[in-house]
Amino acid sequence: MIRCCVRQALSACSRLHRPFQARTYYASEEGEDLKFDILEGSLKHVHNHGWTETALRHAIKELDLSEASIKMFKLGGAEIALHYDQSLNDQLEDMMAQQKDDLAPDAEPVPIADFLQDAIKTRLELQLPYYDRWAEALALCIDPNVAPKATSQFAHLIDDIWFYAGDKSTDFNWYTRRATVAAVYGLTELFMLQDTSPGYSETWAFLNRRVTDLAALGENRVELEKQLESAGDLMKATFIIARNMLGQK
Repeated sequence: MIRCCVRQALSACSRLHRPFQARTYYASEEGEDLKFDILEGSLKHVHNHGWTETALRHAIKELDLSEASIKMFKLGGAEIALHYDQSLNDQLEDMMAQQKDDLAPDAEPVPIADFLQDAIKTRLELQLPYYDRWAEALALCIDPNVAPKATSQFAHLIDDIWFYAGDKSTDFNWYTRRATVAAVYGLTELFMLQDTSPGYSETWAFLNRRVTDLAALGENRVELEKQLESAGDLMKATFIIARNMLGQK
């Protein structure tokens, strides 16, 4: 969802340890189940009210809760976007795990480039039900209070994708592979925001080209580092473009 600086995301990603359980985002402590219910209830109001406190207040009212419940949401309506983003990450993780379980022991593994392309495409397709409001979700990352959580979730997403792709590298390649895929994902998401082609066909063609370019780089460290330098600037542009699409300053 919200794509902060590639290097910041990968810094967070470098601290991950498998196995990772994404669903710990909302722990089962007192009050968190209620918070989860409010966030889930808020989603149906996003189309009309955006990722806002108004959507939260509608859900709180429908659940017949005290108006004071809004105080649980320190990040305001941005917590709806973070919640939804995490739920999509969880769905993708389940799908990748199932695909791994369904693979016969003697079957050839899916080529990594094909797996990466399919995983990125699937994850972007999962958010289509709210794509009319996705530029707003991206623009929320401008808030420094929102960015750390968004970056952490994105880092976990990229690590999950590489984990199920079968990557076991522990050297320089660990960092560069995740950084380059993070850039490919972010750039494809940015392209998709402006794509008006039927079925987002131009977006998927763009993704195919980026994955092909990535595969062509191989383990060339010099070229990969050049890609990372340019990717950082391009990723930062995502938020500016999303903000401009909304007419914000």
